[in-house]
Amino acid sequence: MVHKCLRRYIDSTNLKHMSAYINIYTNSLTDDLIPTILKRLNEHENVLDIHSSFSFRNPNGSLPIVFKWDKPSLEIFKQNNLKLNFNVTLKSFDLKAYKKKLLKEKIIKQSIVQKIFGVFKKKKRKVAKPVKLSAAVEAQLQNYNKVFSLKYHSGDVFENHFATLIGAIVTELTNGICHFTQENVWYDAKDVLRESLVNLYTLEELPNHINKNAVVVAS
Repeated sequence: MVHKCLRRYIDSTNLKHMSAYINIYTNSLTDDLIPTILKRLNEHENVLDIHSSFSFRNPNGSLPIVFKWDKPSLEIFKQNNLKLNFNVTLKSFDLKAYKKKLLKEKIIKQSIVQKIFGVFKKKKRKVAKPVKLSAAVEAQLQNYNKVFSLKYHSGDVFENHFATLIGAIVTELTNGICHFTQENVWYDAKDVLRESLVNLYTLEELPNHINKNAVVVAS
């Protein structure tokens, strides 16, 4: 169970826990990667365990981790084993279907705005602009056939921290590309870990994280 002090801290410091996702687009995700993911996490944090129930073979599951938090800013948690449980999914991916989905969502959002503000008094044909994916992102996405999604609460200090690390490491190991929905930014395998570490750690902490030897990514 999550320590009661941890839950009180999270509840008191975050009025709203907004769900966010890290979507990792790749081709290769097997359980052989799990020990390496745990090893890579421990280059940056004290992660005691990834529960044996987690498997990339499960299309809808959970990713439970147990960790210790030894940051001086939150010493109240230092003596406790803490637990997080992320909801994860693994689905097939097709770029054309993805673009159609984005286009549909955009039309729906435009329709809602029109109804709220009463911009149009009579019905008109909706003409949506093309989905705005950069050429670089789209060129990479067309090479992938799987998407691994990790759901977390962006306002939760621990969930945000470990989801970011896990997402970055999995993207790097599988030579994929990932989308952080909260920030609406894309990273490829070469940049994701460095950019994530810069966002997670202070200037004083970064030298202990940024210079770790990178594991060779999947081909």
